[in-house]
Amino acid sequence: MKEQLLQLYRQQQPSFRNLVSSFPNEDLAGPFLMSPGKHYQKQNYPLLLVGQETKGWSYHIDEIEKQMQTYERYNVGSELETNAFWNISRKIEHLLGNDPCSCAWTNVSRFDLYGGRAHGKYEKAIAHLDRLICEEIKIVAPKVCLFFTGPDFDRRLKNIFEDIEFIEIPGWKPSQLCLLKHAGLPVYTFRSYHPKSLKLHRLEDDFMKTISDFIRVGITIN
Repeated sequence: MKEQLLQLYRQQQPSFRNLVSSFPNEDLAGPFLMSPGKHYQKQNYPLLLVGQETKGWSYHIDEIEKQMQTYERYNVGSELETNAFWNISRKIEHLLGNDPCSCAWTNVSRFDLYGGRAHGKYEKAIAHLDRLICEEIKIVAPKVCLFFTGPDFDRRLKNIFEDIEFIEIPGWKPSQLCLLKHAGLPVYTFRSYHPKSLKLHRLEDDFMKTISDFIRVGITIN
């Protein structure tokens, strides 16, 4: 799996370089490149988390393997138990019966801008790389995929996954939580708020129960 990702990213290296060279005076951290541990594939429910973008990252654009090592050292937030994103991730791993820190993680945006979300012409340029996530999903083959991207990224998801369906879940507003249906995504793929927003709106417990109902009980929506 790591070798497949390495080859994928090497093929995309010219695109990474072109993006950064287009904005030579800006702080574009990245590219964000996955490198899940071997224990990911050993789980009963391999879990892929999808975020928006990093809040600062490394800059080894000419050394793909070194850039992937940044991901490996980060170890899916193993040292960030109080962080909302990784706190809920540990809970979901436990819910699925997976080992702690066994999930994989990627982001829609390959680069952040000054440690935050890109906007305007920067977002448009970064979005040209969005479809890379389709190849990542093919390689890591998750059984459960959670897009913690919120409704703000729905437009980009529609551009990435042609004809994607946002399926309403009873008891939830589609902006809060919905099921994503697409041939390139696992059956259990959801899009929800960022975990920090789930906490803020006191929706985390209901979110966990809904995910549990779908996966453990086997609920499906056609």
